[in-house]
Amino acid sequence: MPPPSPPSSPTALAASTAKTFKIPGFRGQVSFITSMSEHFCGTCNRLRITADGNLKVCLFGNSEVSLRDHLRAGDSEEQLLRVIGAAVGRKKPQHAGMFNISRMKNRPMILIEFSLLLQDSPPALPAVSSWDSLSIQGLRHRVGVSSQEAALWKGCWVPQPPPLTRRWLGCGSPQRHYSSHSDSDTSPKCLSPVPQAPATHSGWLPTSDELTHVDSEGRAVMVDVGSKPDTARVAVASAVVLLGPVAFKLVQENRLKKGDALVVAQLAGVQAAKLTSQLIPLCHQVALSHVQVRLELDSTRHAVAIQASCQARGPTGVEMEALTSAAVAALTLYDMCKAVSRDIVLGEIKLISKTGGQRGDFHRT
Repeated sequence: MPPPSPPSSPTALAASTAKTFKIPGFRGQVSFITSMSEHFCGTCNRLRITADGNLKVCLFGNSEVSLRDHLRAGDSEEQLLRVIGAAVGRKKPQHAGMFNISRMKNRPMILIEFSLLLQDSPPALPAVSSWDSLSIQGLRHRVGVSSQEAALWKGCWVPQPPPLTRRWLGCGSPQRHYSSHSDSDTSPKCLSPVPQAPATHSGWLPTSDELTHVDSEGRAVMVDVGSKPDTARVAVASAVVLLGPVAFKLVQENRLKKGDALVVAQLAGVQAAKLTSQLIPLCHQVALSHVQVRLELDSTRHAVAIQASCQARGPTGVEMEALTSAAVAALTLYDMCKAVSRDIVLGEIKLISKTGGQRGDFHRT
Protein backbone atom coordinates (compact mmCIF):
# COMPACT_ATOMS: atom_id res chain seq x y z
CA MET A 1 0.00 0.00 0.00
CA PRO A 2 1.44 3.41 -0.89
CA PRO A 3 2.09 5.72 2.04
CA PRO A 4 -0.53 8.39 2.83
CA SER A 5 0.13 11.81 1.45
CA PRO A 6 -1.18 15.24 2.37
CA PRO A 7 -3.92 16.42 0.02
CA SER A 8 -3.80 19.65 -1.90
CA SER A 9 -7.10 20.83 -0.50
CA PRO A 10 -8.28 23.82 1.56
CA THR A 11 -7.79 21.74 4.72
CA ALA A 12 -4.05 22.03 4.26
CA LEU A 13 -4.02 25.80 4.34
CA ALA A 14 -1.30 27.43 6.40
CA ALA A 15 -3.81 28.78 8.91
CA SER A 16 -5.12 25.31 9.70
CA THR A 17 -4.29 23.76 13.06
CA ALA A 18 -4.47 20.22 11.64
CA LYS A 19 -2.64 18.14 9.07
CA THR A 20 -4.93 16.05 6.88
CA PHE A 21 -3.91 12.84 5.13
CA LYS A 22 -5.64 10.67 2.54
CA ILE A 23 -4.84 7.10 1.49
CA PRO A 24 -5.27 6.44 -2.24
CA GLY A 25 -8.19 4.13 -2.93
CA PHE A 26 -9.89 4.75 0.42
CA ARG A 27 -12.70 7.12 1.22
CA GLY A 28 -12.39 9.68 3.95
CA GLN A 29 -9.32 11.21 5.46
CA VAL A 30 -7.36 11.31 8.70
CA SER A 31 -6.45 14.56 10.44
CA PHE A 32 -3.94 15.20 13.20
CA ILE A 33 -4.27 18.36 15.29
CA THR A 34 -0.77 19.81 15.49
CA SER A 35 -1.40 23.23 16.99
CA MET A 36 0.60 22.25 20.08
CA SER A 37 3.74 21.21 18.22
CA GLU A 38 3.65 23.22 14.99
CA HIS A 39 3.87 27.01 14.87
CA PHE A 40 0.85 28.24 12.91
CA CYS A 41 0.56 31.60 14.69
CA GLY A 42 2.06 33.59 11.84
CA THR A 43 -0.89 32.73 9.62
CA CYS A 44 -3.57 32.17 12.27
CA ASN A 45 -6.79 33.99 11.40
CA ARG A 46 -8.66 33.27 14.62
CA LEU A 47 -9.90 35.86 17.10
CA ARG A 48 -11.46 35.06 20.46
CA ILE A 49 -13.84 37.07 22.64
CA THR A 50 -13.80 36.31 26.35
CA ALA A 51 -16.90 36.28 28.53
CA ASP A 52 -15.98 39.68 30.01
CA GLY A 53 -15.70 41.35 26.61
CA ASN A 54 -11.97 41.13 25.96
CA LEU A 55 -10.40 40.41 22.59
CA LYS A 56 -7.76 37.67 22.69
CA VAL A 57 -5.80 37.34 19.46
CA CYS A 58 -3.56 34.46 20.55
CA LEU A 59 -4.63 31.33 22.40
CA PHE A 60 -1.21 30.99 24.00
CA GLY A 61 -0.57 34.64 24.83
CA ASN A 62 -1.69 36.60 27.88
CA SER A 63 -2.47 39.85 26.07
CA GLU A 64 -6.09 40.95 25.88
CA VAL A 65 -7.81 44.10 24.62
CA SER A 66 -11.01 45.31 26.27
CA LEU A 67 -13.57 45.79 23.50
CA ARG A 68 -16.20 46.30 26.16
CA ASP A 69 -14.66 49.59 27.24
CA HIS A 70 -14.56 50.86 23.65
CA LEU A 71 -18.18 49.83 23.05
CA ARG A 72 -19.31 51.55 26.24
CA ALA A 73 -17.44 54.67 25.18
CA GLY A 74 -19.46 54.73 21.96
CA ASP A 75 -16.55 54.18 19.57
CA SER A 76 -17.46 53.97 15.90
CA GLU A 77 -17.04 50.85 13.79
CA GLU A 78 -13.98 52.40 12.17
CA GLN A 79 -12.40 53.04 15.58
CA LEU A 80 -13.14 49.47 16.67
CA LEU A 81 -11.51 48.14 13.51
CA ARG A 82 -8.39 50.18 14.27
CA VAL A 83 -8.26 48.78 17.81
CA ILE A 84 -8.69 45.20 16.57
CA GLY A 85 -6.16 45.72 13.79
CA ALA A 86 -3.59 47.07 16.23
CA ALA A 87 -4.12 44.06 18.53
CA VAL A 88 -3.67 41.63 15.66
CA GLY A 89 -0.58 43.52 14.52
CA ARG A 90 1.01 43.06 17.96
CA LYS A 91 0.42 39.31 17.87
CA LYS A 92 3.57 37.38 18.68
CA PRO A 93 4.73 34.61 16.33
CA GLN A 94 5.39 31.02 17.31
CA HIS A 95 2.90 30.41 20.11
CA ALA A 96 3.57 33.74 21.86
CA GLY A 97 7.23 32.87 22.38
CA MET A 98 6.60 29.45 23.92
CA PHE A 99 9.24 27.67 21.84
CA ASN A 100 9.21 24.39 23.76
CA ILE A 101 5.44 23.99 24.00
CA SER A 102 5.55 20.54 22.40
CA ARG A 103 7.70 19.27 25.29
CA MET A 104 5.58 20.68 28.11
CA LYS A 105 3.68 18.25 30.30
CA ASN A 106 0.58 20.44 30.52
CA ARG A 107 -0.71 22.38 27.53
CA PRO A 108 -2.41 25.78 27.79
CA MET A 109 -5.53 24.66 25.92
CA ILE A 110 -6.17 21.74 28.27
CA LEU A 111 -6.16 23.69 31.53
CA ILE A 112 -7.62 26.90 30.20
CA GLU A 113 -10.60 26.93 32.60
CA PHE A 114 -9.04 25.43 35.71
CA SER A 115 -8.40 28.56 37.71
CA LEU A 116 -9.21 32.19 38.13
CA LEU A 117 -6.11 34.31 38.42
CA LEU A 118 -5.59 37.68 39.99
CA GLN A 119 -3.78 40.03 37.63
CA ASP A 120 -2.22 43.41 38.13
CA SER A 121 -4.38 45.10 35.49
CA PRO A 122 -7.84 43.49 35.60
CA PRO A 123 -10.70 45.07 33.66
CA ALA A 124 -13.24 47.03 35.66
CA LEU A 125 -16.79 45.75 35.79
CA PRO A 126 -19.84 47.51 37.23
CA ALA A 127 -20.54 46.84 40.87
CA VAL A 128 -23.05 44.12 41.68
CA SER A 129 -25.01 44.59 44.86
CA SER A 130 -25.85 40.96 45.52
CA TRP A 131 -25.51 37.51 44.07
CA ASP A 132 -26.64 34.38 45.89
CA SER A 133 -27.12 36.57 49.00
CA LEU A 134 -23.40 37.41 49.01
CA SER A 135 -22.23 41.01 48.73
CA ILE A 136 -19.87 41.43 45.80
CA GLN A 137 -18.43 44.69 44.51
CA GLY A 138 -16.29 45.39 41.51
CA LEU A 139 -15.98 41.88 40.15
CA ARG A 140 -12.75 41.58 38.20
CA HIS A 141 -11.41 38.42 36.73
CA ARG A 142 -9.55 36.66 34.03
CA VAL A 143 -9.92 32.98 33.24
CA GLY A 144 -6.92 31.09 31.97
CA VAL A 145 -3.81 29.20 32.88
CA SER A 146 -0.49 29.76 31.23
CA SER A 147 1.82 26.88 30.43
CA GLN A 148 4.14 27.88 33.26
CA GLU A 149 1.27 27.77 35.76
CA ALA A 150 0.12 24.45 34.42
CA ALA A 151 3.60 23.04 34.94
CA LEU A 152 3.82 24.60 38.40
CA TRP A 153 0.55 23.13 39.60
CA LYS A 154 0.96 19.74 37.94
CA GLY A 155 -0.53 17.17 40.29
CA CYS A 156 -2.15 19.73 42.60
CA TRP A 157 -5.52 20.09 40.86
CA VAL A 158 -8.69 18.63 42.26
CA PRO A 159 -11.82 17.95 40.21
CA GLN A 160 -13.92 21.03 39.62
CA PRO A 161 -17.26 21.00 41.46
CA PRO A 162 -20.51 21.52 39.59
CA PRO A 163 -21.05 25.16 38.58
CA LEU A 164 -23.82 25.70 41.13
CA THR A 165 -21.54 24.78 44.03
CA ARG A 166 -19.02 27.52 43.27
CA ARG A 167 -19.15 30.78 45.15
CA TRP A 168 -17.56 34.12 44.40
CA LEU A 169 -16.64 35.95 47.55
CA GLY A 170 -15.10 39.28 48.22
CA CYS A 171 -15.74 42.89 49.05
CA GLY A 172 -13.92 45.20 46.73
CA SER A 173 -11.34 44.26 44.14
CA PRO A 174 -9.85 41.95 43.07
CA GLN A 175 -12.24 39.02 43.02
CA ARG A 176 -11.52 35.94 45.06
CA HIS A 177 -12.08 32.53 43.63
CA TYR A 178 -12.17 29.18 45.32
CA SER A 179 -13.63 25.77 44.82
CA SER A 180 -15.99 24.45 47.47
CA HIS A 181 -14.16 21.13 47.60
CA SER A 182 -14.28 19.65 51.08
CA ASP A 183 -11.16 18.11 52.57
CA SER A 184 -11.13 16.55 56.00
CA ASP A 185 -7.38 17.02 56.32
CA THR A 186 -6.88 20.68 57.21
CA SER A 187 -3.13 20.44 57.71
CA PRO A 188 -0.92 22.10 55.11
CA LYS A 189 -0.10 19.84 52.19
CA CYS A 190 3.47 19.23 51.13
CA LEU A 191 5.09 22.01 49.18
CA SER A 192 6.22 19.66 46.41
CA PRO A 193 3.33 17.27 45.70
CA VAL A 194 5.01 15.66 42.67
CA PRO A 195 8.65 15.07 41.75
CA GLN A 196 10.05 17.88 39.68
CA ALA A 197 11.07 16.97 36.14
CA PRO A 198 14.45 18.23 34.99
CA ALA A 199 14.50 21.72 33.57
CA THR A 200 15.16 22.30 29.90
CA HIS A 201 17.84 24.62 28.57
CA SER A 202 18.54 25.93 25.10
CA GLY A 203 21.24 28.23 23.86
CA TRP A 204 24.66 28.44 22.29
CA LEU A 205 26.54 29.18 25.53
CA PRO A 206 26.49 26.69 28.45
CA THR A 207 25.95 27.69 32.04
CA SER A 208 29.12 28.83 33.78
CA ASP A 209 31.13 26.51 36.04
CA GLU A 210 32.42 29.48 38.02
CA LEU A 211 30.77 32.22 40.05
CA THR A 212 30.62 35.31 37.87
CA HIS A 213 30.24 37.72 40.80
CA VAL A 214 33.55 36.72 42.42
CA ASP A 215 37.02 37.58 41.08
CA SER A 216 40.15 35.41 41.17
CA GLU A 217 40.93 36.58 44.71
CA GLY A 218 37.45 35.82 46.02
CA ARG A 219 36.25 39.41 46.17
CA ALA A 220 32.74 40.36 45.13
CA VAL A 221 32.55 42.11 41.77
CA MET A 222 29.78 43.36 39.55
CA VAL A 223 29.65 41.77 36.09
CA ASP A 224 30.34 44.16 33.21
CA VAL A 225 27.48 43.82 30.71
CA GLY A 226 28.40 46.88 28.65
CA SER A 227 29.54 44.84 25.64
CA LYS A 228 26.54 42.52 25.60
CA PRO A 229 23.79 43.16 23.02
CA ASP A 230 20.30 44.26 24.00
CA THR A 231 17.80 41.44 23.64
CA ALA A 232 14.24 40.81 24.80
CA ARG A 233 14.27 39.32 28.29
CA VAL A 234 11.38 37.56 30.03
CA ALA A 235 11.41 35.71 33.36
CA VAL A 236 8.69 34.04 35.43
CA ALA A 237 9.04 33.06 39.10
CA SER A 238 6.68 31.63 41.68
CA ALA A 239 6.14 31.27 45.40
CA VAL A 240 3.59 29.63 47.69
CA VAL A 241 2.32 30.85 51.07
CA LEU A 242 0.65 28.24 53.31
CA LEU A 243 -1.67 30.31 55.50
CA GLY A 244 -3.58 27.68 57.45
CA PRO A 245 -7.39 27.45 57.60
CA VAL A 246 -8.10 30.50 59.79
CA ALA A 247 -5.94 33.04 57.97
CA PHE A 248 -6.92 31.60 54.60
CA LYS A 249 -10.62 32.12 55.31
CA LEU A 250 -10.04 35.72 56.37
CA VAL A 251 -8.02 36.43 53.22
CA GLN A 252 -10.60 34.68 51.09
CA GLU A 253 -13.42 36.77 52.53
CA ASN A 254 -11.31 39.96 52.73
CA ARG A 255 -11.89 40.38 56.47
CA LEU A 256 -8.35 41.14 57.67
CA LYS A 257 -8.01 44.26 59.81
CA LYS A 258 -5.10 45.50 57.70
CA GLY A 259 -7.20 45.41 54.54
CA ASP A 260 -7.13 43.50 51.27
CA ALA A 261 -4.11 41.22 51.62
CA LEU A 262 -4.11 40.10 48.00
CA VAL A 263 -4.11 43.60 46.57
CA VAL A 264 -1.39 44.79 48.97
CA ALA A 265 0.77 41.74 48.19
CA GLN A 266 0.24 42.23 44.48
CA LEU A 267 1.33 45.86 44.60
CA ALA A 268 4.29 44.94 46.80
CA GLY A 269 5.41 42.41 44.20
CA VAL A 270 5.29 45.00 41.43
CA GLN A 271 7.18 47.53 43.56
CA ALA A 272 9.79 44.94 44.57
CA ALA A 273 10.57 44.10 40.96
CA LYS A 274 11.33 47.76 40.27
CA LEU A 275 13.59 48.01 43.35
CA THR A 276 15.54 44.78 42.88
CA SER A 277 18.85 46.50 42.11
CA GLN A 278 18.59 48.37 45.42
CA LEU A 279 17.96 45.16 47.37
CA ILE A 280 20.44 42.78 45.69
CA PRO A 281 23.92 44.36 45.91
CA LEU A 282 25.46 43.17 42.62
CA CYS A 283 22.27 43.17 40.57
CA HIS A 284 22.15 45.54 37.60
CA GLN A 285 19.49 48.22 37.31
CA VAL A 286 17.05 47.13 34.61
CA ALA A 287 14.51 49.25 32.75
CA LEU A 288 11.50 46.97 33.12
CA SER A 289 8.89 47.26 30.39
CA HIS A 290 6.28 45.16 32.18
CA VAL A 291 5.68 43.52 35.55
CA GLN A 292 2.76 41.22 36.24
CA VAL A 293 1.92 39.63 39.60
CA ARG A 294 -0.81 37.05 39.97
CA LEU A 295 -2.17 35.50 43.15
CA GLU A 296 -4.42 32.46 43.30
CA LEU A 297 -6.26 31.01 46.29
CA ASP A 298 -5.81 27.26 46.74
CA SER A 299 -8.50 26.05 49.15
CA THR A 300 -7.20 22.47 49.18
CA ARG A 301 -3.97 23.56 50.88
CA HIS A 302 -5.21 26.80 52.46
CA ALA A 303 -2.53 28.52 50.45
CA VAL A 304 -1.93 31.42 48.10
CA ALA A 305 0.05 30.73 44.94
CA ILE A 306 2.04 33.65 43.58
CA GLN A 307 3.42 34.05 40.09
CA ALA A 308 5.49 37.04 38.99
CA SER A 309 6.63 37.77 35.45
CA CYS A 310 9.00 40.53 34.32
CA GLN A 311 9.91 41.78 30.87
CA ALA A 312 12.65 44.08 29.63
CA ARG A 313 14.97 44.68 26.72
CA GLY A 314 18.60 44.97 27.64
CA PRO A 315 21.98 43.27 28.10
CA THR A 316 21.07 41.34 31.26
CA GLY A 317 18.25 39.07 32.37
CA VAL A 318 15.31 39.80 34.66
CA GLU A 319 15.13 36.57 36.64
CA MET A 320 16.24 38.35 39.82
CA GLU A 321 13.43 40.86 39.36
CA ALA A 322 10.88 38.06 38.97
CA LEU A 323 12.22 36.12 41.97
CA THR A 324 12.33 39.25 44.13
CA SER A 325 8.80 40.14 43.10
CA ALA A 326 7.42 36.72 44.05
CA ALA A 327 9.37 36.61 47.32
CA VAL A 328 8.33 40.09 48.48
CA ALA A 329 4.70 39.40 47.56
CA ALA A 330 4.91 36.29 49.76
CA LEU A 331 6.51 38.24 52.61
CA THR A 332 3.79 40.87 52.34
CA LEU A 333 1.11 38.21 52.69
CA TYR A 334 2.88 37.01 55.84
CA ASP A 335 2.92 40.55 57.21
CA MET A 336 -0.77 41.01 56.45
CA CYS A 337 -1.72 37.76 58.18
CA LYS A 338 0.80 37.42 61.04
CA ALA A 339 -1.62 38.86 63.61
CA VAL A 340 -3.93 35.91 62.95
CA SER A 341 -1.34 33.13 62.73
CA ARG A 342 2.41 32.81 63.15
CA ASP A 343 2.32 29.31 61.68
CA ILE A 344 2.56 30.57 58.10
CA VAL A 345 4.99 28.83 55.76
CA LEU A 346 6.66 30.49 52.79
CA GLY A 347 8.06 28.13 50.20
CA GLU A 348 8.56 27.04 46.61
CA ILE A 349 10.27 30.28 45.62
CA LYS A 350 11.76 29.34 42.28
CA LEU A 351 12.38 30.39 38.71
CA ILE A 352 9.82 28.92 36.32
CA SER A 353 11.19 30.15 33.01
CA LYS A 354 13.69 32.55 31.50
CA THR A 355 14.09 33.57 27.87
CA GLY A 356 16.61 35.77 26.09
CA GLY A 357 20.35 36.13 26.41
CA GLN A 358 23.46 34.33 25.19
CA ARG A 359 23.07 31.37 27.50
CA GLY A 360 19.70 30.55 26.03
CA ASP A 361 16.31 29.79 27.51
CA PHE A 362 15.39 27.94 30.68
CA HIS A 363 12.05 26.25 31.33
CA ARG A 364 11.14 24.28 34.43
CA THR A 365 9.03 21.45 33.00
